[in-house]
Amino acid sequence: MKKIIISLSAVLFLLVGCEDTFLDLQDLDSVTEQVYFDEPQNFEDASNYFYRGLHSPKATKGDGFAEITDYGTELNGYVQDYGQGINTATDEDIYWNNAYDYLREVNLLLDKADAYTANGGNAADISKYVATAYFFRAYHHFRLLKRFGGVPIVIEVTNVDSPILFAPRNSRYEVVAQILADLDLAIAGLPATANGADLGKISSIAATAYKARVLLFEGTWEKYVGTATDGDGTNSGAGSTKPSGYPAVDAMFNSVVQAAKAVMDSGQFEIWNKNADPNMENNSYKWLFSIEGADSNPGGYTKASNKEFIIQTIFDYESTNRIGSQFTQINFGRNAPTQVALDMYSTLDGLPINKSTQFQGYAKQSDQFINRDRRMWGNFGELILANGSRQISAIGSVGLSNLSNWKWTTWNNYRSVREEGYNYPHLRYAEVLLTYAEALYERDGSISDADLNLSINLIRARAGIAPLTNTLVTTNNLNMLDEIRRERTVELYMEDNNHWNDIHRWDTAKTLLNDDLIGYVIEGSEYETNTALFNPAIAIYGYKNDYPSGKGPVKALIIDPVSTRIYSQKNYLWPLPINETVINTNLKQNPGW
Repeated sequence: MKKIIISLSAVLFLLVGCEDTFLDLQDLDSVTEQVYFDEPQNFEDASNYFYRGLHSPKATKGDGFAEITDYGTELNGYVQDYGQGINTATDEDIYWNNAYDYLREVNLLLDKADAYTANGGNAADISKYVATAYFFRAYHHFRLLKRFGGVPIVIEVTNVDSPILFAPRNSRYEVVAQILADLDLAIAGLPATANGADLGKISSIAATAYKARVLLFEGTWEKYVGTATDGDGTNSGAGSTKPSGYPAVDAMFNSVVQAAKAVMDSGQFEIWNKNADPNMENNSYKWLFSIEGADSNPGGYTKASNKEFIIQTIFDYESTNRIGSQFTQINFGRNAPTQVALDMYSTLDGLPINKSTQFQGYAKQSDQFINRDRRMWGNFGELILANGSRQISAIGSVGLSNLSNWKWTTWNNYRSVREEGYNYPHLRYAEVLLTYAEALYERDGSISDADLNLSINLIRARAGIAPLTNTLVTTNNLNMLDEIRRERTVELYMEDNNHWNDIHRWDTAKTLLNDDLIGYVIEGSEYETNTALFNPAIAIYGYKNDYPSGKGPVKALIIDPVSTRIYSQKNYLWPLPINETVINTNLKQNPGW
């Protein structure tokens, strides 16, 4: 398998600026050759540094919020050119550059580990730090895979005179094989738990959960997208070469089930459901994402009560390692939901709104929140009038559905400075349960009620909706896979870019993103007749007259028309940065770019 470094700039780049101890990460400028790796503490310090590479709201090295939100999807009113399919190749790509910068640091630790043991050092003393490096090598290759497809694999320290500097791309299948191999090494070498002073570090079971994520992503990509985005590797793309022993899709799904079940059986994690406490008003989901001290939620719960976050970045207000105000404000303003997002949430009987007699329609904006999934209220209900509708603002503003996002915002204006200290989850137990259910169905074409009760129904119980059962699906002419995907969409809304990745691995993006973006239902609502709430003059893109709402086809406000959209499978992968293809002519651009 080819081992490649990607660019001169990535080879030479040394990281700058770092902070404090493990909580704030660690007091190193970078992991460089100038650091002496002659005792275990040096390896621990270097491995702590790697956590800066976990993409979180506290952006490091310029990574943007788009990577942890649902920007650009059919759920979000904040229109993006890449969601329209009209973005173009750029000279540089920060996600490309950063990943390869981090990979060099990771490989340096692994190189120094070999030298340490060769000089008589005890391998057991540094084993968990080496395993951490393997995890992060997998992590950064996976981020590259999701964005670009097949990319150059980097598993050694390279420099400007490395002969492999100008080699071609590896195929996505070679990249996946490398990711899985590194995750297996991480799982074997990491401690089983990460608690106390190690909270926030990667454990063996956390790496297992991440392996399940990787396998589900790739298994479904290969099932639904196939080789459509690979290119031939000669004129475009990275080709479709598979390494020896590469798993079949069904084998991937089986491995997903096994990995997810191992996490479930570990007993380390649980769904944070405090709905039995009347003070929580059945809103555990809402407060899960802003737990700090006892004053951060109406039930008085602290971070110690949360056993749901598996991989997380630890923040702390008192230590000044805080989530900045920009994250709170941007999430509140820019993540306004579309009507499609609002209509995804089931009614209390567990049915989609177009199947349920409990759905109250759109006459007033407040009506559609009645008898609905509590996650809908937790995410969007804070500004809903008790019995009425809010004014629709001009198209082009961020509040296009006239609602705001409240996920990641705090209770009762917890801190007026809008700097928070809650932890940020990169992967939580709810995702593992959803992954288990989806992989079971993809593998077997069915899922038992018993397995639904082990997984998805634990999540639905917190949301206050009826269990998902085979009888519910059959009686109401539903599709089980669609309902599993619905559950994933609403539960993981605006987390770690999950929905963007999901609609691409399911091959639904080419349909979902090639349609009018809908702001709000007009027909049959107050907006149809009350010009104080909605002035028809602002409908600069007109209306979709047959929007498939919970009350059948109705007229709805368009906030971005299909005429601006040319989304296709080409857009499933981003273009390689132009500068890299100029420096290394063996790097072939992705198909269509």
